[in-house]
Amino acid sequence: MSSCGAVVGGVSLDRVDIAKEAVIQGVVHKDGKPAPIGYVRLHDANDEFTAEVPVSSLGEFRFFAAPGNWTLVALVPGATTRAEVSAELGQITDLDLLVA
Repeated sequence: MSSCGAVVGGVSLDRVDIAKEAVIQGVVHKDGKPAPIGYVRLHDANDEFTAEVPVSSLGEFRFFAAPGNWTLVALVPGATTRAEVSAELGQITDLDLLVA
């Protein structure tokens, strides 16, 4: 989980009705700092590819997903990682993905 005061995932969620969304967002880190180049993929409970977003220059990413279990796959030059996550309606799930 991120303890930083910055807006994780990029654009503010101020105008988004969170009660109607399941949000998965976070920051990809490599070598102890945000990874400015890469992608994060969203795979469903059957490990099927569902979506992909590029990370921001600060390593941030965000998905609006259906409630349920998901796998995130972070891909940055020379490294990759996977993380299991559960999305819930009305919740924002914040993650720090560490790639080595």
